[in-house]
Amino acid sequence: MGNFNKFIQEVKDKLFGIKPQPPKSYPKPKEEGIPQKTQPSKVQDYKKRDPYFIQIGFDFGTSFSKCICRDIMIDKAWVYIPSEFDKKELPFLIPSCLNLNNGAIQLVKEAECQYPENGLYYLKLALEEVAMSHWDDPVLDPFKQVIGRSETAAIEEFIKGCGVYFLAVTLGQVRQQIRQRYSDFGLNKQDYMAVNMAVPVADAERPVVNSLYKEILDQAWILSDELSGYNRIGLHEIKDIFNREPRQLDPYCKGACFIYPEVSANVQGFVRSRTSSPGIYIFSDTGAGSVDQSVFIFGRNQEEEEHLTYLYGSVLPLGSSHIERRAAKACGNMDCRSLEYWKEKKENGGSDNELSVAKYSIAMELTPKTRSTLAWARKKLFVKEQLNDIKVIFGGGGHCLDPYENAVMVPFSGDLFSKPINPVKIGLPIPKDLEKESMQYKWMSRLYVAYGLSFEKGQLVSFTYPRDVEIPSPEEIWKPRSLVSEAPTKDEC
Repeated sequence: MGNFNKFIQEVKDKLFGIKPQPPKSYPKPKEEGIPQKTQPSKVQDYKKRDPYFIQIGFDFGTSFSKCICRDIMIDKAWVYIPSEFDKKELPFLIPSCLNLNNGAIQLVKEAECQYPENGLYYLKLALEEVAMSHWDDPVLDPFKQVIGRSETAAIEEFIKGCGVYFLAVTLGQVRQQIRQRYSDFGLNKQDYMAVNMAVPVADAERPVVNSLYKEILDQAWILSDELSGYNRIGLHEIKDIFNREPRQLDPYCKGACFIYPEVSANVQGFVRSRTSSPGIYIFSDTGAGSVDQSVFIFGRNQEEEEHLTYLYGSVLPLGSSHIERRAAKACGNMDCRSLEYWKEKKENGGSDNELSVAKYSIAMELTPKTRSTLAWARKKLFVKEQLNDIKVIFGGGGHCLDPYENAVMVPFSGDLFSKPINPVKIGLPIPKDLEKESMQYKWMSRLYVAYGLSFEKGQLVSFTYPRDVEIPSPEEIWKPRSLVSEAPTKDEC
């Protein structure tokens, strides 16, 4: 606890430049997991309390986004649930898509709907393709159809604008809910919010992709309060929103946005737990759009500080939404209704031939790609046999035994290893610092990334990207012994 208090003081000094306040000035919880909302009777009392510092962890997903907020000063977190989804089975899922309605763009407010009519879905993937200048990728087709233009500049402008609009409105609503929770938020001028957002390791180490996500997030954060109430925005407005001149921010909002690798966020709770052990791991995270795989070495230094060294990362376009897409394609109809039909079938455990064939085809692609991920990681090891000690972590809302887990486990019996191995499967721990009232354990498979992002960026585990880990030369791996005579001769003496 002493280290946490020391960390908090460092955060306060860094952000606010204020002197320590007596412990009694901290907001105290009424009961476990529920922060006390301070409601002083006099305006002067706001100046006496320590500033609030709320960290937003935002998991920008391919199909659904998730968010967890944390009161840094008392180290308690809660799941953000949009008010309109409060009664849903999975109320924390925020559709990561937009809808075209009567010439205007709006957020999708149907929690279970992944493929809305006139929908602009796969927004996250579209932003990635724009960053990589993949202008012919099919994921861009719905956006091209909406604007009716094929010029790359117009497509780029529109998709960036959609990204800013989605994040700005969504984050603006999160900020509104935080202010409702802390009714006196903002009366102390040093009250502060920040946001961390995750991207896959393979994307995060690509400068063009990383910088675009950061640029989109920065602009959205600046406009979030202003756009939070915009339920609709005209096409002529959204195409200019990315380059829009923002209003002047107060100095405490600068530097509030941070991009962090998705796997690091996913395993944040694991590496911080006492049960975690240093070693080599492969994390296979199945989302809606992709399977994100990373091989990393987890270690601790003499000061017990954790570090993740990534050996290799890959983003494989084989996520769970491809099951319904392939099933729908096999039937010759890929419209929104057909996709929703096959998605519901998949989630209810349907055994239709179309679904079985789709799962089989994904497994046949995922197995060799997993082997490739392991093989590239092995090249970075000085001692190749270290790969034999690898442990496996599965994650993501789309993960299931068939096809994902089964397909990932096949390479461990292949020619990459001198003999078949049966790696240990590691489960992620259930956090103990989340409000019990705001979550259920069955939700956690979808919330680990947002949970990991809810820590202040100075608390997040440090990491090394794969590009910064060089493949060792043969001389580094094997150094021949120098030739020495067994005994010197008389002439040698």
